Amino acid sequence: MRTLKKHCLMRTLALLVLAFSGGLQAQAAQAQSEIIYHAVEMKSVLCGYSETDISTVVKDGKEMTLEKSRVFIMLSALGMSFNTEVKSTAYMDPLTGRSTDVKVDIEQGQVKLGIEVVVEDNVAHYTPMMGGKPKDIKLTPEVIFGDRQLFLQLVKDFTEGKLEKKTYKNLEVMEGEIQESTFTKAGVEKLELAGKTYDAIVLEQLNQKTGVKIKWWIDTKTSHMLKANLPNGRSLYLTDRSVVDKIKMADMDEAIFAKVNVPIADFQAISYMKVKATVEPTGLWITKEGLNVPGQRFIGLIKDNLIEGVFEIEHKRYDGSDAPPFPPDFTKDKSLKKYLEPEEMIESEDPVLIKKAEEIAKGSKDSWEAACRLSKWVADNISYAIPGGGTARKTYDIKAGECGAHSLLLAAFCRAVGIPARVVWGCMYTPNYGGSFGQHGWSEIYMGKAGWIPVDSTAFETDYVDSGHIRLGVYQYVSTALNPKKMEVLDYKAGLAKMGQAEQAASGKYEKYMGQYTNSDAKMKVKVFVQGGNLAVDIPNQMVLAFNDPDENHVWYCKMSNQLFLTFDEDNSGKVMEMQLHQIVPLPRKSGPEKVDNNVPEKFRPYLGKYSFAALQAEFTVLYKDGTLAVDDPTVKKVVKLQPPDEKGRWIDEFNKNSIFFDLDEQGNIKSMNIDSVTKFSR
Repeated sequence: MRTLKKHCLMRTLALLVLAFSGGLQAQAAQAQSEIIYHAVEMKSVLCGYSETDISTVVKDGKEMTLEKSRVFIMLSALGMSFNTEVKSTAYMDPLTGRSTDVKVDIEQGQVKLGIEVVVEDNVAHYTPMMGGKPKDIKLTPEVIFGDRQLFLQLVKDFTEGKLEKKTYKNLEVMEGEIQESTFTKAGVEKLELAGKTYDAIVLEQLNQKTGVKIKWWIDTKTSHMLKANLPNGRSLYLTDRSVVDKIKMADMDEAIFAKVNVPIADFQAISYMKVKATVEPTGLWITKEGLNVPGQRFIGLIKDNLIEGVFEIEHKRYDGSDAPPFPPDFTKDKSLKKYLEPEEMIESEDPVLIKKAEEIAKGSKDSWEAACRLSKWVADNISYAIPGGGTARKTYDIKAGECGAHSLLLAAFCRAVGIPARVVWGCMYTPNYGGSFGQHGWSEIYMGKAGWIPVDSTAFETDYVDSGHIRLGVYQYVSTALNPKKMEVLDYKAGLAKMGQAEQAASGKYEKYMGQYTNSDAKMKVKVFVQGGNLAVDIPNQMVLAFNDPDENHVWYCKMSNQLFLTFDEDNSGKVMEMQLHQIVPLPRKSGPEKVDNNVPEKFRPYLGKYSFAALQAEFTVLYKDGTLAVDDPTVKKVVKLQPPDEKGRWIDEFNKNSIFFDLDEQGNIKSMNIDSVTKFSR
């Protein structure tokens, strides 16, 4: 049932997790080799560790401290599990602790990111390895580079100098710029860690650019980092090697969802919503002006990036009036320049993306039609997976990603054909967990006189956004995170449904389908009822789904996605006996077979090869076996044979449970394998 959660969206997870490694850069400068371990916890679950090897080396004729660090974390989100590994190396001046060369590599599923910074003559040469261009950053004497230098300075200022508060300029490696952070002394403590007692100074950090808040415990004798509390229940602390064998997977859903217990099946029809919220986001310095934008009003307080107040959201649909011509010319408007150019993760200058965007938009009557075509292509062709592609080009290549990946690709497509576009973020109402708000990113596309028009290709809202979207700002930094504290729906309208309105009585066309259905294999019961004038299915502890009326083939397609649909079986009297919930899972073709046996009949050869299931980070192999096609399924470690295709070209598995069909590209080649996974419920 995991793919039912496809619409529940979040920022690129690979970037969100980087906050865990923020305190693991440069712990010490010892004359001898030393290995230091730190534990990583999330909501009190020990889910990872860092292993840091520190030694003294000679580099370019100068004695330096070399630190090699590896961070390993086990996480899951939306039912999808994944490991994250961050490897870094840093050379530091042994006296000042200032870094001179830093390299960071991040790997999470199919996502691989990296950054390298080399300092020469007080200039940091910054090279991102995830799209974007290299840049030079001037390091004046007051700029701190590296946590070791920072911790040494903090102990000197707050212990020896007896300061209570001070602001520092730091070169932030992951953000690629100099940012200011204010540190405030919170006291002193004795800590018992790894069998030893430490005297620690406790400091609270507030980043003035991203809003990130970290509480540090630093050893006053060695200036080592002993412990750190990061936003949303994440923490690091000094430990020993035994941590390696103790970690287990942590579920991130609690950190990225705020439950409101208001189920709205047809969430895409939300036209008005009033929400009381307490959130403490990072990745953007929040202002009231930034929260009051077209379609959204905020009344409340903001202090040090803590938002407490009420949002009223009422996004009006844009009808395309006075849309700019296509292709457009926005080059004279300097304020739009940054939204037309490539940047990190939005490789709009990439020739492959340019060619595809031009192909999709060709012949559009105006820029709005072109933008809608691009948005629809992303919605239809990029499946949902955590982690995502990481950048626009990688998302295009693997044809999968979460909300951030969808939004980055759409922005790249739009910019590639001259339409200004940007990625915005905040949160979105979702029917998950009985109704909740989840961290989310979507797109805004500039339409001249009409201004910035929001669209959400991940939620299949290709030419609008529903009013369950709360916008916090334009995406800027990898530290972006919602960090919800509490959210409450005060009022809403969604189609015919309204807040506080009793459940509607069933009309004649729905009555015979309503009731309880049971899947005996999974011991699961679901409820079919009417909400807001639509047939809806309540899947306990997951979500409520709304469905359109049946088509001519008696198929009920989900309003959220046509990859989800219902069919019903009736007896001779017309009584409904069974409901089938179908989930179409697309697996893009990754490669053909390395070699084809001469005994394989010609009619089977086009299908052979490897197909990628991004959500599970797995590869399915289609092969020829015993006179027919078969699928090597790595999730069950079994080869499943397929029966000959029916008149519609569907191959049924040997258990008569799931069917498979293949899609072709414009040249007639196989581009994907689609699994129609069926869950049956008896009345």
